[in-house]
Amino acid sequence: MKRGLTVERIREVQRLIEQGLSDRIIAKALSLRRTRVSEIRKQGDQAPTLCVSSPELPPDWAQGIDWESVLSDIRKGYEIKRIWEEQAEGKTGYVNFWKYLNRTYPSLLKGSVTLRDFVPGGHTEVDWAGKKVRWVDESGKKHRAHLFLGILCYSQKIFAWASGNEKKENWGLAHQKMYAAFSGSTRVTVPDNLKTGIKRTHLYDPDINPGYLELALHYGTVIVPGRVRKPKDKALIEGSVKIVCRYFFFLYRKHTFRSLLEINEALRRVVDRINTRPHSRFGVSRQERFEKDEKGALRPLPEAPFEQLYWKTCRVHPDCTVCLEKTYYSVPFRLREKEVRVKVTLRQVEIFEGDERVALHARDVSRGGHRILENAHLPPNSRAYRENIPQYVLSQAKSLSPELHSLLDDLFQEDALGHLRRAQGLIRTARQEVVRTGAAVAVPHIAQAIDHMRRFQTIRVAAFTRFLDQLRLQVSGSPDRDVVRKPGNPMLRKTETNDSLPPLQLQEIR
Repeated sequence: MKRGLTVERIREVQRLIEQGLSDRIIAKALSLRRTRVSEIRKQGDQAPTLCVSSPELPPDWAQGIDWESVLSDIRKGYEIKRIWEEQAEGKTGYVNFWKYLNRTYPSLLKGSVTLRDFVPGGHTEVDWAGKKVRWVDESGKKHRAHLFLGILCYSQKIFAWASGNEKKENWGLAHQKMYAAFSGSTRVTVPDNLKTGIKRTHLYDPDINPGYLELALHYGTVIVPGRVRKPKDKALIEGSVKIVCRYFFFLYRKHTFRSLLEINEALRRVVDRINTRPHSRFGVSRQERFEKDEKGALRPLPEAPFEQLYWKTCRVHPDCTVCLEKTYYSVPFRLREKEVRVKVTLRQVEIFEGDERVALHARDVSRGGHRILENAHLPPNSRAYRENIPQYVLSQAKSLSPELHSLLDDLFQEDALGHLRRAQGLIRTARQEVVRTGAAVAVPHIAQAIDHMRRFQTIRVAAFTRFLDQLRLQVSGSPDRDVVRKPGNPMLRKTETNDSLPPLQLQEIR
């Protein structure tokens, strides 16, 4: 039924006219025709007596509310219930507040609700929130935190956690924290079709990422992703993301966060407040419904904690290694130029050919370009080169300086082939120093230069050469330059000796 133009609505039109808004904007905001708004603009102060179907006036509680602020917060996407808590909780109930808004500004309130039935311990829905939380560290650098949310579909208890990114490690860690917060897992977990969880989407048989699948097997749950572009398949988590984000960003809209820990503390307070408030449909809070009906139906947590892992496909390089996180791990030489599957856990790297494990290494997370090799993985000629050439280099170093021999031995213990060319450069530089200054002077200089390199942790041929040059200059001193001033202008000088001046006159000029 079409509503008449009340006194209240006419006054609202006049108020918006006084603010300088156009007829089009006013008509759109109040669901009126532009001709009616134009007519009220022409009538001026006499407009409230015209075209009035009912003399409805605003209730007393509404007159003390800043409606401009209310409308501004609604347009920014904040939840109406949170606005009611801040503006009108002590003046009227939430239902009256909502009805007044719907009656006065119907175009601002739009929405739909889809109800589904779930059994206790049946489903969990998870997703990342689209909106990010900004925070600033102590140095002033700006960051953005990503919000992970999960919900138990029966009790609708919510979990939220903030992380630095949405990579596989944090995706798995978020699930572990969620199951720990719920004290159990459900039979089914429903994620979105994100790349960190779903390798390939399919209506009937999607491919789950191996690492995500192992996490599901560890907790005894089944991964059933929602259909692509079908948000109603996980409507509860979509709604929970809106509830938590609206509440969180409204409460902390004037606050600047300084760390992820602070953000997670604020999230915990917000989620606890949501979970302990009475649910409009259940009549009890989410937490009470969880404790009474769903907590006992969850599957118990495993005794051993889940070890975070992920899988990657790599091609073996001709040097019998695969590159992972800027570190090179050896693979049996028969697999050169072939693809292998790499399983990466917190402490180790496993390399598989099909279902057979062919290599196992300790994980190096330094990202320093190190090479982790096993002699058994190399072909016979490479093993011979790896074993014989370093021994020859060490014998050369021993004949030059004991300190040089000790340094190269330490380098070869770390990576013989990786440091071979550097060792050859150090030996060449040391041999040149012996030829230039003699063994009696060069050997102490070599020892001191190696000590300087170890102290400054700069094992480089260029640094070795620079230290030797400095030590040589300290012994011989700076070369003298005979500075002779020209007789015509004592302020000018030249570096070569002027033989035309007698010694006494040269001393006087100086």
